[in-house]
Amino acid sequence: MQSTLVRVGHLGRNCDYKGIHFDHESYEQPSPPSSIHPALFSLEDRITHEGQVRSNRTPIEVYIDGSKINDQTGSAFCVIANEAITKTWKAKLSPANTVFQAEMLALKAAIEWANTTNEDVNIWSDSESSLQALKSFNVKSKITQETQMTLLENARIRLGWVKAHIGIKGNEIADTLAKEATTDGIPASLPFPKSFLKKQLLQLSLSPWQAEWDNGETGRSVYSIIPKISNKQLHWSRECIQFATGHGPFPSNLKRFGLHSTDYCGCGEIGNPLH
Repeated sequence: MQSTLVRVGHLGRNCDYKGIHFDHESYEQPSPPSSIHPALFSLEDRITHEGQVRSNRTPIEVYIDGSKINDQTGSAFCVIANEAITKTWKAKLSPANTVFQAEMLALKAAIEWANTTNEDVNIWSDSESSLQALKSFNVKSKITQETQMTLLENARIRLGWVKAHIGIKGNEIADTLAKEATTDGIPASLPFPKSFLKKQLLQLSLSPWQAEWDNGETGRSVYSIIPKISNKQLHWSRECIQFATGHGPFPSNLKRFGLHSTDYCGCGEIGNPLH
């Protein structure tokens, strides 16, 4: 599983695993380092995180949002000029795409739209992680790098963070649009995140293990407690492990190895862990 993850997710190679073909082009690949010179990467003063309204507030405000409901992912933005909604945009992504990807797609679409207006535009988002990614010079996401390039070309576009669900009109509208986009947005295609690839590979790996555990003849006392397998450690105490497995100082267990003359307790009952 790990070998396939490295080949497909890091090395950009196609690979077959458990009879399934994985095409590396379907998944996010690390992008080459940014071609922008660090001295020209001047986004720090154009992206704020404190959520305060700036003094140079303009009539054009854009609010973006991403949403994931019932495994459906949506991305949207709305434009407000002079207190009126002048434009809305909605896109529907694959269920495998993340909310972060939806937020970044909305930011990219909003910045591209703002780049055509030839006016000062403030773009607001309630996603701190997306804004932080745009401020970072060493990002490996292709869509983030493309968004940075567009943003650097136009100094009239500024971005800021707003707190979600506190009654800000534009942010509430963008939130509603993003939820609607999960069902009726324009279809948009983005590579699946590496986390989805890892989830797919993990499910393929765990399925045969689960089948063996369901149909096995040993370890049934543990199966009655943990019927669903997992690769995560439970951190049980020594006593809990002895009780669940029956591998402890119990007459029923000691008798199996000839360390006790009988599997009965001194009171006459079978000396198993439950007794």
